[in-house]
Amino acid sequence: MEIDFWVKSQTSDGNGWNLEFLAIDGKIVQKGIVTIGMVSPDPTYSDPNVSDYASVYKNTIAWLDSCATRDSPKDFDIPAWCRNGGVGGAPLVPEGEDDVTVQAGSYKAQKVGWHKGVENTIWVVPGLPFPVKAQVYADVTSGIPPSQYYFELLKIGNSSTEPDFMNVTSTGGNGTNPLCPTRDMQTDAVHGTKTTDSGSATIEYRYSPSVPPQGCPIEWRISFEKNFDLTQKYSAIHYDIFTVDNNGVKLDSIAQDSGRNDLFAPIGEDDRTIILKQPPPVTHFVIAILGTGSEGSLSDTSLAGTVNVDVKTTEPPKVPEFPVTEFPVTALLIMAVVIAMGIFITRFRSGLSIKF
Repeated sequence: MEIDFWVKSQTSDGNGWNLEFLAIDGKIVQKGIVTIGMVSPDPTYSDPNVSDYASVYKNTIAWLDSCATRDSPKDFDIPAWCRNGGVGGAPLVPEGEDDVTVQAGSYKAQKVGWHKGVENTIWVVPGLPFPVKAQVYADVTSGIPPSQYYFELLKIGNSSTEPDFMNVTSTGGNGTNPLCPTRDMQTDAVHGTKTTDSGSATIEYRYSPSVPPQGCPIEWRISFEKNFDLTQKYSAIHYDIFTVDNNGVKLDSIAQDSGRNDLFAPIGEDDRTIILKQPPPVTHFVIAILGTGSEGSLSDTSLAGTVNVDVKTTEPPKVPEFPVTEFPVTALLIMAVVIAMGIFITRFRSGLSIKF
């Protein structure tokens, strides 16, 4: 997989950046808008067709914001940055200076990492907005930890206009109603926490909009947490999201809709945007933990269990009979940064690279 993005403009409220975001996943090409914050680079909005790829960005390239942000920076000479539940509670510690060479060039970097069975390392170059390299392994209870993901910086530069590599067209549109409501996890969302029916884990979820219309996107943010300490998350989770009828008969599978056997949450949390198919007034969702293991290899089913979430829904928004004229808006472009990174996430079936 490759991801490219170009920092196009500042948001109208001045609190974020609008990115033109391109994902090339084998024969699939998707281009859309992703908005990230200024304090933390996590996505605050993403077009439905690129939301899954924005989630990959969040859980890999931008993952360090769980320990350090613009408002809470960390020095490289302190004993530890934080103790993160996403890596099994291991402390994230500075590991000294290192000369590192990636496709974008050679850098004098600072290493941060943690030890959980094996060494996990992220290379950070002061002055660059994202890490230049990372090698992270899955948190497993036994055996040799498999590679969870690897990435390296491919290219970085400045451009006040859209770079040539962004001049592509998506292989397919998202086909949603233009009147669908905007997803807003802060002001229009439902949040809940439930223990699986098997008692194996706690699933924390948030979805938006709070009452989604049929045929419109609904965004899910899901965390798979340890019962004894909800700040710690299970890693390398294989899961799925089902819809069922009133009798519990499965109607749909998000994984199967994506052509996969399951969905994968490498650090125990995931962000998924799907199209709501079922008619109102309610859709019965089931979030199912299938087990753990490296991506593409479900090796341990001891955490298997489900939670049920009923979502109130409404009728599809009606499209106006006549098109609405849209007027162009001129936006002030600040000095834009073009960033290209490569991520290679280990998969059982094939390699996955992301140019970012």
